[in-house]
Amino acid sequence: MPHPPSPPPDPRSDKPDPAEAARLALRAVLTGASIDVCASTLLQLGIRTIFAMQVGTADMTPDQLHDALQDTPPPFLLVLMAGVLGALISVAAGYACARIARRDEYRVGGIMTMATVLMSLVIDGDAGPLDLTLLCVLCDIACLMLGVKYGAEYNRRQEAPARKPADAPTP
Repeated sequence: MPHPPSPPPDPRSDKPDPAEAARLALRAVLTGASIDVCASTLLQLGIRTIFAMQVGTADMTPDQLHDALQDTPPPFLLVLMAGVLGALISVAAGYACARIARRDEYRVGGIMTMATVLMSLVIDGDAGPLDLTLLCVLCDIACLMLGVKYGAEYNRRQEAPARKPADAPTP
């Protein structure tokens, strides 16, 4: 005797489908990490290009340009711009992760943050002195989790029922 098909899940149910929640979490982690790593890499490439254009001249050979870039410290304004834009990228990546996850944003955001930090350390390799690398990693973690916080707050505001205005006219 064939079994009747099971009824479809109630869309109004408060319990999320575990498979769907896992897919959303994975998608959120991969999206946030790729936004942070890819955009930061593009930003770094752009900043280095601007610095090379400032230091180099048309009559320099590639070896001379390489030596000039190694010997010349970057201007403070360029370093400041790279830091601020990098922080904004990290906040945007954390926000995107939280908005995609919709539930357990801080847990998913923490996983995304650790994945991003590990990928960044592997890609950069020898980024410089240990104390400066540690400072950059801690700032990246803070910016990513700040974005997760903003995304989680936005998710809660979207789920909350609308309030009646206090000064609404009575019919």
